[in-house]
Amino acid sequence: MTWRPGPSLAQMRVLVDRAERGPLSAVEARWFRRGLEWRRSWQRDRSAVGLRRALGALHRPVARGGVEVCGECSGWDGKRCRGLVTEWPCPTAEAAGLDEQREAA
Repeated sequence: MTWRPGPSLAQMRVLVDRAERGPLSAVEARWFRRGLEWRRSWQRDRSAVGLRRALGALHRPVARGGVEVCGECSGWDGKRCRGLVTEWPCPTAEAAGLDEQREAA
């Protein structure tokens, strides 16, 4: 069995229009459900990538005295840390996998 992407947005609109005029055939309903699932998984993956990027922008390593600290958790303002100095990777970076992502790069 070969993988095929779900229907496009235009095709899904046609199916919805068709459903308004009468019941969909089993094939049409299955095609529509497949398109919805594909779109849902694509949006979920896209939002996870966006979240990881946003966390990476905030919880970035900053070199302070030979040690890497998390700029966000430590309250780095460009000159000094205004909060509790937290080594990088901080718990947030570890949970998001930012440290693994950096090692791979």
